[in-house]
Amino acid sequence: MNCLVIDDEQHAIEVLEHYIKQTPSLRLAGSANNPAEAISILQKENIELIFLDIHMPQLSGLDFIRSLPRKYPVILCTAYTDHAVEGFDLDVTDYLVKPIPFARFLKAVQKAQGNN
Repeated sequence: MNCLVIDDEQHAIEVLEHYIKQTPSLRLAGSANNPAEAISILQKENIELIFLDIHMPQLSGLDFIRSLPRKYPVILCTAYTDHAVEGFDLDVTDYLVKPIPFARFLKAVQKAQGNN
């Protein structure tokens, strides 16, 4: 699966990039520090899964999901638990709370791949 990571914290991007590289079924197609930058990646790459932070300047991850022209599988990755219901109302695949353990990351990926 081609993946896109969107987070305003570089350390969080690096952790997810490392996890993706450790998972044979995933391919890192790009990463972005903000949703505006992510749009250009979505236009160039065949993205099959998005790892998305919620709290970002200018546009929240939840507003980013609402703005997308089509539905993408999204795994929210955030330090806050208080947006889980809203995330699932937007039909996200999973909701990971930072710091994200690798085992929990793998469980979310399996869910995205339909291997619940």
